[in-house]
Amino acid sequence: MASPERARGWAKSTFASLGNRDYRVLWFGTSLAFLAFMMSWVVQSVVAFDLTGKNGAVGAVSLGMGVATLAVAPFGGVIADRVSKRRLLLVGQTVIGLTFAGVGVLIITGAITVAWLIASTFVMGVVFSFIAPARQAWIGEILRGPALANGIALQQVAMTATRILGPLLAALLIAAPGVGTGGTYLAMAAMFVVVVATLARLPATKSRGGAPTSVLTDLREGVAHVTGRPRLALLAGTFIAIVITGYSYQVVLPGFLENELGRSSRDLGLLMGVGAVAGLAATLALAGRAGTPRAWDLMFGGGLLMGASLAWAGLAPNFLHLAAAMFLVGAGTGTFQMLNNALVMREAEPAYYGRVMSLTMLAWGANGIAGLPFGVLADHIGERATLLAMAAAVVAVTAFAAAGAGAIGRLQPAHVALPIADPQEERSLGSS
Repeated sequence: MASPERARGWAKSTFASLGNRDYRVLWFGTSLAFLAFMMSWVVQSVVAFDLTGKNGAVGAVSLGMGVATLAVAPFGGVIADRVSKRRLLLVGQTVIGLTFAGVGVLIITGAITVAWLIASTFVMGVVFSFIAPARQAWIGEILRGPALANGIALQQVAMTATRILGPLLAALLIAAPGVGTGGTYLAMAAMFVVVVATLARLPATKSRGGAPTSVLTDLREGVAHVTGRPRLALLAGTFIAIVITGYSYQVVLPGFLENELGRSSRDLGLLMGVGAVAGLAATLALAGRAGTPRAWDLMFGGGLLMGASLAWAGLAPNFLHLAAAMFLVGAGTGTFQMLNNALVMREAEPAYYGRVMSLTMLAWGANGIAGLPFGVLADHIGERATLLAMAAAVVAVTAFAAAGAGAIGRLQPAHVALPIADPQEERSLGSS
């Protein structure tokens, strides 16, 4: 087959879901929101470390979001399955934009403290607990059948792309004369004005009909749906464990840069951008395979790559080695997260999308809380030892999950994946 034909085939399978207009609009707004969110991770870490010079302070700032997510996320999924997803997203994105604007003003006026940063991440955690499952469930309403896996994969591609642009843009704005960290927060707030305007272009979504049930009843049904499906339970449990043990490396990196390599903590943005480049390449290459039987093996491969690369980062003798390690960490995390999310949606029933995604979101809440003990641990045993401990935990969790998947597969054969439907067919299904 000629090279142009292969390229066209790859593009058709990789970007098929963007042929759906509503998904395309939602994807654009989501991508811009991701961009601001990825910028916030860098700027809040820089502000916290500059205020105190402590890894623990960086972890404490993420604690606010972690506590809120753990407390609210399960109920956020219940609400997402009940109410208009469009209205929920419009309100939530507006609140986040206002929060960014408030923090920016506090920084510019010199009134910012670690406590205010924690409060801002707490608000973001509460809002994120509602809008994240709503957005994911909305994709499940727009895209039907096998195209859903591709739609989830493309959302992960967008998230990974913003992991490149977000840290780099944050670093440029922070370093720019007259902008700094306060101006960066205000720029992020301005982005959410565009996000809200984009969401307003989408058609209204309906609330769930049928006999009313209590929130706790819906929550119990969601938990039962996950625990009653061995593959779904394994996917959710693995995601939570990997995020807790491996994704907290960014809490340790500012101190690692300054204390171990003699670099500025502001180089964090560059490292995050380097990792995201590899993540984008990996997600683009694998987006068309998200609905295939190989998705499981590829997901576990991503987890093992992430663990091995974190070990290299912990042993890195200089900044060049660290950047190379973070490049591979990005490839591993991008692969694992994209395929895990796609497989979760494939294994769940549409009526439970919001609740299932809210349960997997507990991982981010736990990650926010884990940031504090990891930061404190790094202050006591050093950043290198902490990164090596994270690496060992990621490899162990991945190996255990792969063994569990093999055991489940022998007892319960997996579904046969179908090719991604044509966008025109998807629109027809959506209107039927």
